Amino acid sequence: MDYSRKRSASVTAAAIVAILCGLFILLCCSVVFLGFLLAKLPGTESEFPPSMRHMMLGSQVFMMGLSLWGVATGFGLLYLRKWARISILIWGGLSVFFGVCGIPIAYLMLLSRNPYAPTLPVEGMQAVRGILLVIYGAPFVIGVWWLILFNRKSVQAQFADSALPADPTVPPKPACPLPIAVLAWFYVTSILNLLFLPFFPASLPVSVFGLILLGTMARAILVLSFLAFFAAGVGLLKLKPWSYTLVLGLQLFWLASTVVSMLRPAYKAAMQSFLEQYQASFHLPASQYTANPFIQYFGWFMVFGMVFAGVILGLFVYYRPRFLEAASRAAASS
Repeated sequence: MDYSRKRSASVTAAAIVAILCGLFILLCCSVVFLGFLLAKLPGTESEFPPSMRHMMLGSQVFMMGLSLWGVATGFGLLYLRKWARISILIWGGLSVFFGVCGIPIAYLMLLSRNPYAPTLPVEGMQAVRGILLVIYGAPFVIGVWWLILFNRKSVQAQFADSALPADPTVPPKPACPLPIAVLAWFYVTSILNLLFLPFFPASLPVSVFGLILLGTMARAILVLSFLAFFAAGVGLLKLKPWSYTLVLGLQLFWLASTVVSMLRPAYKAAMQSFLEQYQASFHLPASQYTANPFIQYFGWFMVFGMVFAGVILGLFVYYRPRFLEAASRAAASS
């Protein structure tokens, strides 16, 4: 075996962690799946609303599929497969993103007493905060480790195809810059969100520049958006210049829409009204469960989402010359 193809101890460790994390998530999701399959609302005779039950069951099946993908990625790393390196970078980026969003929320969130455990001490509520910080912090640390490790040149060389000697007279095949390729795969896989759309309530709101859309119009906007991002992702992987313009336009459109929506005074009231109506379908006591905390956390998610969108835009602007150069060479060689 060529030395550049010899697997390092750090890659082996990362592969083992990926396999163990995938198996752990698979176990947890299987338990949650069974729980939602059999659970009833606490303290009532009513079961979960059908839409809620189907959505939660579907999400757990989806998560189990992702966990199996994580396990496969770990084994791919052990065999130094190129696709596994790209996959682990996608996992690393997602882990960092959810960690960046979740850690501040877990730290700042207000924990109220559980009405079904009124004797639970205050220390127990703080323990919940600590558990949430671990849940979001551990993936964040692992994600940072993966992103740094698998972007090192010595590690990249281990995944290089050395089966055939490189011909110096033949120019290398143009390739999409790796960060753009990772984002492209993220856009391609986002089409799977359409599988969950039928399980959401018919009144699911979509805000476009402060205008709250409901019903068929809202679903049509979501479907078109997912399809557009899917097409842009495929185009990026195929080095099509139009895809770069499309993804920049989509990111700018939704970022500007989010900013305008959050600045409108009526936006918060509209979202709170939707959450209260959706919460009423669970038949929970209004005195014990209110939508106000969810509005507060929803605002935090929106802020972090805008920061994440800004980072993506920055990456696309930075790598634009490299992508267009690769696209030009791909068009010339075709």
